[in-house]
Amino acid sequence: MKLSHVPVTDRLGRGAFAPRCSTGRSRKPFRRTGRTHALHVTNMLGFDFGDNEGDNEPVVVERSAMGPTPVKKSVKVSSLNTLGASLLVYSQVLKGSVGEAFLLALSTSIKYQAPAKDVLGAYARFFSLLQTVGNDAGWEDYVLDQILMARDNSFARAVAQTGKLDPDSPALKGVAYDLDVLQQLCIPMKNLAEYIGDAAPIAGPYFVDAASSASMKPERTLLENPSGTQEAIDMSSDPTYILAPPTADELAQWKSLIASKVDWSEAVPLLQLYYARHGFGITSRNSALRWSKGAFEEGYEGNAELHTWPCIESQRAALAQNTTRFCEGHPAQHVLVAGPSGSGKSWLLWESTLAAGKASGVRLVDVSSMELSSILEVARGAGRYPRVRFILVADNASLPVRNPTLVADLMAGLSGSGGSGWPSNCLLYMAASPDSTVSVSDPVVARFGMLLTTGFMSEAEFQSTLETLSDEQCKNLQLEEVAQAINWANQRGGLTLRAAAQFMKMNPNPTSAVAPSSVQEPKPPAVAQAAPARAPAVDAADLVKTSKWISPKAVPK
Repeated sequence: MKLSHVPVTDRLGRGAFAPRCSTGRSRKPFRRTGRTHALHVTNMLGFDFGDNEGDNEPVVVERSAMGPTPVKKSVKVSSLNTLGASLLVYSQVLKGSVGEAFLLALSTSIKYQAPAKDVLGAYARFFSLLQTVGNDAGWEDYVLDQILMARDNSFARAVAQTGKLDPDSPALKGVAYDLDVLQQLCIPMKNLAEYIGDAAPIAGPYFVDAASSASMKPERTLLENPSGTQEAIDMSSDPTYILAPPTADELAQWKSLIASKVDWSEAVPLLQLYYARHGFGITSRNSALRWSKGAFEEGYEGNAELHTWPCIESQRAALAQNTTRFCEGHPAQHVLVAGPSGSGKSWLLWESTLAAGKASGVRLVDVSSMELSSILEVARGAGRYPRVRFILVADNASLPVRNPTLVADLMAGLSGSGGSGWPSNCLLYMAASPDSTVSVSDPVVARFGMLLTTGFMSEAEFQSTLETLSDEQCKNLQLEEVAQAINWANQRGGLTLRAAAQFMKMNPNPTSAVAPSSVQEPKPPAVAQAAPARAPAVDAADLVKTSKWISPKAVPK
């Protein structure tokens, strides 16, 4: 009996073919079961789950944005969830909220007779989360970003700690396998949206078009440099210490290098180079961190522009020199800064230090007063990244320290003796609170190799600071305004950097004329000037002069 095919239409309006026998009787149209439909769709997207054991043809994944379609090695697993669960080293890539939403969207869509509401809802959640994290090149860009971030990744940790891994290490096979699995899972957003539209036809082509990209910016491929620059990454350098976090352009170039491989498993040496240079986890992306509840978190870098304040220039220069020596691997000092409120202590320890060491790879860690009692725990946390240079910044610390345990930890840790566990890749920069009593007879203060003091400004220095701030705001100050600012600052505690900044915020309207200045030009701060009134109480016999080392033995060569 001969069969012919005539077009028919199912209940959803989709075209199908029903076999018709030569006798004219029409047979029932073929009904796709959930399993057949799932296999058809996943093969279309580029998966091979081993269902067709006799078919040894490689699966081809459509990558319209990646140029020529590469031929992929089949990764045979029994289901999508098994494919994700089989990751050996990079399991964290799919354990985040975005990765879990991706797997849920796919697994929901291949369920037999899954309601369209569930299918669309699962994909909408994945789409929303992907949009929230801001990966402008889509799902594949997110996966590559997580590979480079390498949270809780033993392979990345080993490379970052030692700088390299033995090429014959068996662990590299697991890394290569994971990279190929993740490449299999990197379905282009357009293909994924079309698949979801097929699984839930009620959505229609309007949904498919809207769901094909989660980017907030004009679309680009991973092979395109977002800034248009063509500067290549230097592959020959072998740094002793972890470098600064990669810029957005550098990060895009690293992703492009991986994405350009026919098989991502070929990028294992490339990943080793990246981890050896930039590290892994949150410390690989941020120069400013903070310690909270026993872990590092992303911090705030402060003002991008570094000001020049003549009143504390000598202190800034001494601190920058110490920071630079530390970043280069030379002996450096723990630093204590004392001075009245608003005199620039926090600026010295944070913005100034970050500007001096950011390009060299320093990581600043903000240790709040609530976490100060755990300072030794913070230092040991930094010790888990031996090739990263950490500076712990403890602002507004009360001296003398009243906590006996903290005193013991600081004395042992800062001196570098005993079993304190204070790592060599970590320094402590501390600012004393305004009501502190600072004396080198204090055993904690004596452990700091450098003691800097800040003070009140003279009227000439205060006017110079006002003029610096007024230039930034395109203002011209008259003598009346300078006098008004001086009186206003004296009524609020003294002539300080903070008072100058606050006064300029109170007077946003520029004046039309520039009055000649009758105030004397500011003089450099006296190196041997003692801390003025309202500064922390300092023992007169033990007073350490501004920008001087406590001991001649501590002076860097």
